[in-house]
Amino acid sequence: MKRKILSYIFWVMFLVPEILWSPLWNSIDSLLQNSNNAVIFRPNFLTGSGNINILLLVLAAQFVGLLGMFVTSYKARLNRLLKTAYITVLVLLIISTGFVLFVGFSLRHGIGF
Repeated sequence: MKRKILSYIFWVMFLVPEILWSPLWNSIDSLLQNSNNAVIFRPNFLTGSGNINILLLVLAAQFVGLLGMFVTSYKARLNRLLKTAYITVLVLLIISTGFVLFVGFSLRHGIGF
């Protein structure tokens, strides 16, 4: 019962910001566009240049939520094929969120030397 409640909390940590503001999808979409003037998929207050710290906080919360979900799902009693697919999707989400968080943290002061 405790693990199920924790898994719901971790899913909420990832899904609520993603549904409200789409920070992960906006960041990945902006990185994949081959342009200096990337068109934002879903404009919101996180896409402003002065809100990078809030964006990093939201991405860090999503990353922690995904890591917590991975830990709680590792001991879940599911069908082997379903569990493998579930963990594979979680790992891909963790890698993409971690990459976007790393890039955002690295470039928070802008590009320059």
